[in-house]
Amino acid sequence: MSMGIGTNAQNPDEGELKRKMKEIACSVWYTSKGRTIPMMFKYQDEEGVIRKVTHIHVRKQAEKFYCGIPIQEFCCSTVVKEREYLFRLYYYPESHCWKVSWGEE
Repeated sequence: MSMGIGTNAQNPDEGELKRKMKEIACSVWYTSKGRTIPMMFKYQDEEGVIRKVTHIHVRKQAEKFYCGIPIQEFCCSTVVKEREYLFRLYYYPESHCWKVSWGEE
């Protein structure tokens, strides 16, 4: 008879990440306890212009697995010209790559 010991020892997997994402260059700050805090990022828009996003407010942060790939997910917001923009930042520690996905849902 199995008591369930060790049956749920693996990290839960979120499945496939289906959000539309764009690769970015991200500047981060690491606390003395090792917490990652995104400070600003740059991306290239549809017209080819390099845009810079600063004053990032991290609302929530989680370490997740999507199809077995470890990802740090940051649910964030920023305010530009009195308008709030919601986005998610994804950090892939295995490839040291950052991506952004605009919008909350």
